[in-house]
Amino acid sequence: MAQRSYARYLDMVELAERLGFDWISVSEHHYAPYQMTPNPMIMASAIIQRTKRARVALLGPLVPLNNPIRLAEEVAMLDALSGGRMEVLFLRGTPNEHKTYDTPAELTKKMTQEGIDLILKAWTSEKPFSWKGDQYKFDTVSIWPRITQQPHPPVFGSGNSEDSVVFSAKRRIGIGFSFAPPEVVKKWIGLYRAECAKEGWEPTPNHVIYRGIIYCAPSDQQAYADLESFFGQQAEEQGKLQSATLGGPPVLDLVAKPYFVGSPDTLIEKFQTLRDIGVGVCDLPFVVGSPEQQRASLELFGKEVLPKVQAWDTGSFAKRLTSAVTKSVFSRVCQRLQG
Repeated sequence: MAQRSYARYLDMVELAERLGFDWISVSEHHYAPYQMTPNPMIMASAIIQRTKRARVALLGPLVPLNNPIRLAEEVAMLDALSGGRMEVLFLRGTPNEHKTYDTPAELTKKMTQEGIDLILKAWTSEKPFSWKGDQYKFDTVSIWPRITQQPHPPVFGSGNSEDSVVFSAKRRIGIGFSFAPPEVVKKWIGLYRAECAKEGWEPTPNHVIYRGIIYCAPSDQQAYADLESFFGQQAEEQGKLQSATLGGPPVLDLVAKPYFVGSPDTLIEKFQTLRDIGVGVCDLPFVVGSPEQQRASLELFGKEVLPKVQAWDTGSFAKRLTSAVTKSVFSRVCQRLQG
């Protein structure tokens, strides 16, 4: 089953690039069969070999579960192998994932933030250095190979709390949101921009990622009918999964009822809403339905929605958020990997 799932995923990766998607992304997950990527670096390496143009996004490595020096080295390798196509969203992970390696839950936020600082310094320092932090201590840090993109690949942090938003603004990195209502995202983007201004720099919409499950069908009626059928079939399986995987990740409202569901016209309206509040990058898991339905959804979206959204002008945040413009909508393509 895993072998077939990985093969389908990589076929979808090739299709996405042919359709013109800007990036392909992969995440780190543990103790659950719905997305079997305990090491996103390995999957990213496979993606690199199957693509030529699309950027490859790690969304993301879970910093508390990894040695940050190792993460810096592996991303540097991937950046070189891909010809400078990597993007990275460093994340903290969920409670069930922290149990994977018995990581102390109370330390994971501190480990994530200090780990990001260490990785950024490792990529940008021209000479070896020592690191004596609260969470990590290294006598000598010297990353080889050096990072290909200078000063480093685009980096994002979590935007799901005030502390995380302030942290990202101070480091001059982007922010990412997952499965949050637009009105909540708008509030955090406002805070992010205000904190960036305090630090003397101005982000662009492309510093803001929004991640949400997507299903595109010829009509709204068909899209919602297919969605209801899919989640109905998965209900019993998900119940078993929750009990078998140390509780599993939290099931949020916009996971059970995805934001991006509908016809091409309906989806374009939803992207306009996000554009208007300042989102510039959308990461879209095509995980609803059978493999055939996922492929059909991807193809319809790629032909009917993607060209129109990518044609929106590039620009900075407008003075009034209701007229903000973006560069394009990026898309994550992922296969629902079952055990």
